[in-house]
Order: sequence, then C-alpha cells, then structure tokens
Amino acid sequence: MMSSDLVHSAAERIAVAFDLGDVDGLPATITMDDVKRMLIERIIHLLQRNPERLMAILYRIDVSEAAVNDIFSNAMPLDVPDRLADLIIERQLLKAESRARYRS
Repeated sequence: MMSSDLVHSAAERIAVAFDLGDVDGLPATITMDDVKRMLIERIIHLLQRNPERLMAILYRIDVSEAAVNDIFSNAMPLDVPDRLADLIIERQLLKAESRARYRS
C-alpha cells in the first residue's frame, strides 16, 4: 500500500501538469482513483482539442515514449485515455517515491 503522502505528492504534480485546478484545494485524503477520473477527463479533452499539448505534457513529465506509442498503436481507441492515465500515474508515483527517498 502506498503512503498517502506519496499519493498526494503525485496527485499535486499531475494536477499542475494537466491544469486540473487549484493544487492547494486537493484534499489530503485524495485517492489515485479520484486523480485517475479527473485525469481521464482531461486526457479526453486534450485528445479531442489539443493532442499536441497532450504529447508535450507527456514528454515534459517523462512518460515513456515507447509506452505511449504502444498505447496509440495497439489499444482500442476507447481504452487510450485510461491506459495513458495509468502510465502518467505510474510515472508520477515513481518520481514521488524517488523524491521521498532522497529527501530523507
């Protein structure tokens, strides 16, 4: 089980990267399921209106280009937002764990 501090740290970074609203307004008890729901909505919006921006964000937060390409090449179109959200969350959680490890 992941600590709530790691989840909150990852959620904050995701909220900032994807303009999901006020980071200070994120509840301390936010879950990754909550973040994933918000993130999927934002990914769908970006796919429909500004796919270049989505790709720029993915690059900036260092999501694996090979994994992204695999999703776009092999996933059913309706599964793309969900699978991208999983990749983003996984990457941000790894970064949060790394920051916590080197902070202490």
